[in-house]
Amino acid sequence: MRARVVLLLVPAWAASAIGCAGSETPADGTEALSCPAGLEAFRGACVEGRRRYEPAAPLDADNVVDYGAKLTQLALPEPPKSGFRLVAPPRVMAPGEEWDGCVSWPIPDIARTVVYSARLYSTPGLHHSNVVAKPLDPMKGPQPYPECRPGESDAFASIGEGIPDVLFANSTQVLGTEDLVFDAGMGYRLDTTREVTTSIHYLNTTAAPQVVEVVYDLFTMPEEELVTEVAPFVLSIFDFTVPPKAKARVETTCPVFGGQVVTMMPHTHDLIETFSVDLLGEGGESTRVMTQEGYDTDSDIERFTPPVDLEGATDMHFACDFANPYDDAVHYGIGKDEMCILFGYVYPVRSQFVGYVDHEGDPCVGVQIGLLH
Repeated sequence: MRARVVLLLVPAWAASAIGCAGSETPADGTEALSCPAGLEAFRGACVEGRRRYEPAAPLDADNVVDYGAKLTQLALPEPPKSGFRLVAPPRVMAPGEEWDGCVSWPIPDIARTVVYSARLYSTPGLHHSNVVAKPLDPMKGPQPYPECRPGESDAFASIGEGIPDVLFANSTQVLGTEDLVFDAGMGYRLDTTREVTTSIHYLNTTAAPQVVEVVYDLFTMPEEELVTEVAPFVLSIFDFTVPPKAKARVETTCPVFGGQVVTMMPHTHDLIETFSVDLLGEGGESTRVMTQEGYDTDSDIERFTPPVDLEGATDMHFACDFANPYDDAVHYGIGKDEMCILFGYVYPVRSQFVGYVDHEGDPCVGVQIGLLH
């Protein structure tokens, strides 16, 4: 199990910067509703957060997008009553096989367009995926569903046509299900004129053939319920080296642009020992906001209630501590290689940012892409 450490020493400027999910206390001073594990208090009842705004009867009818291939392993519940389901074609993987590709879907007709939660269903064999909605190419038209045109798995390949909407990104080799759930009143708007192109990475670590099945559910809520619109952020380090039979830290410091972070999720592979995130203040003071230890197949998504406050911070520092057991060096990549990426959601939208390091040791290039909305 990967440990979660949320707080070390907090300077005055960061006193409200860090939070964790907790019980809801009514403003009128009455006793808080106590809910069983897995449920949350919402409007006087205990509910699943991912189904918080589900209507009593289905609002969206023809809302499952698949390509006819039958799923034989996943036992799925009914699709969202308000929202939609995306089904990836099952893929047969040979023993030890690895596949890094792309799957695409059209967005079905839906009544509501604010997404407040999402769920992944997966058999073993899914390494990671990034579910992204991007504008249709005005010259080329839709993707050849479920295939993608060359290069379309890159979320920012068509950045000139509009900032991509990251609908869901899963933890490394998570098993079973994984949920992305924002606090009540939070969500992101989905542009339904777009299409979904998903970079998806399969890895069969067993000595037998494996059929990989992957499904995504996205749940939508009424526009009038949206109080806080969130947007995705990502920080990445490319072209790094971990020497043979050695430990090494891969790290960088990227600028931030105010706002509040509501979720964080590291992306690394199985050589990770520690992933840490710190906020830096104007005076150089540092505050640890997240630490995750080791590799496992549990969800790495952390939801912060209250959110992590970036208003007093100038930069975000993140670090990946790797231990390389191999006789060869490890670099950025798939297979036996590694990645060092931090992903999450922030609000307001104008604070949305990306940061990247092309070569280890170079300064982080940070951009406040929220200004482009």
